[in-house]
Amino acid sequence: MKIKRTFLRLLAGAGAAAWLAGVPQVAGADGLPACLGEVQPLVVSSQMPYALVTVGGRQGYFVLDFGATMSTITPQAFFGQLKPRPVPGSVDRYDDFSFFGSWGQVRLPLAGQTGLIGSVPQAGIIGTDFLASHIYTLDYPEGRLYRSRRGAFCADNVLEAAGFVSLSSQDYYAEGSGALSCPRAGGPACPNVPAVPIRIGPVEAVAQLDTGYDDGTQPLSVNINVALFEALGRAGIRLQPRPEISLQLTTCQPGVSEPVDAWRLPPGSALGFVGPAGRVVRSESDVTLFVKRTPPAARVCGGIGTWPQPAAQLGASFFASAALVVDPFSARVWFRAPAAASSSRGDRP
Repeated sequence: MKIKRTFLRLLAGAGAAAWLAGVPQVAGADGLPACLGEVQPLVVSSQMPYALVTVGGRQGYFVLDFGATMSTITPQAFFGQLKPRPVPGSVDRYDDFSFFGSWGQVRLPLAGQTGLIGSVPQAGIIGTDFLASHIYTLDYPEGRLYRSRRGAFCADNVLEAAGFVSLSSQDYYAEGSGALSCPRAGGPACPNVPAVPIRIGPVEAVAQLDTGYDDGTQPLSVNINVALFEALGRAGIRLQPRPEISLQLTTCQPGVSEPVDAWRLPPGSALGFVGPAGRVVRSESDVTLFVKRTPPAARVCGGIGTWPQPAAQLGASFFASAALVVDPFSARVWFRAPAAASSSRGDRP
């Protein structure tokens, strides 16, 4: 595996002045605007996005997981014989964390997985405890990751001219958790995870973006809670069972598993993404729904399975073929349809 060690930086220069004058500028063959911010390589493996991170002088690939609220580390998955170690007297504090520059000393609890996910050794997870402090653009086809600070990002008309469509994540994703309410969660627990409006038939819900959820074996997978499943039934949407791919998932409680049964949408039905003014801006009909039936002993783990109102989680494949912008400041997600982007190249370590 060839490791990319050089972090590229996009030079906006004269393009920024033209943008301020209202003229959309583009950078590169993929037609992305030149106002997305600083840039470094993005590696895509098993549809999940990775960035090269340095911890204590050691390098490893961390997955950018907007579905995780806490960043973690797997030291054994770093490159080389010497692995990062926590500072003396600590089990989860690490010095010299570098991701788009130095963050100094950070807290990184140990992850529960072994580190080999797809073709990339997963040395850690960067969750929204880090990601919510900037605007990130994931250009999956071209293998680029952009970061912008507040007030320095593209204007809406520039993104729209480049083929992006916006979805609201209001009340579910913000720079600080104090701005969150998660109205569909029905309680005080409110994870800082971007969730966007969706609609299946007449049933409305919100769906979390889980860029760390590899659904490559069953593309366009959607985890849904019992509340959404029952609402679909009441609306007369006759889901078709797929018992051959039902699952038993582990939970945060040792020895407690979560049954997950699988269904497909009936012909003529689709999952729609609801944009501004309640208009469906994208539809997907070939989706698989996995119903999370969280047992009482695992409700302490949280997640959409415990929410009393309809909610869902989207697999990584929904956005891995194009470009995705996640903006905590305006509480919006911008996606670019695959037809507007260049073709995917698959894994790019």
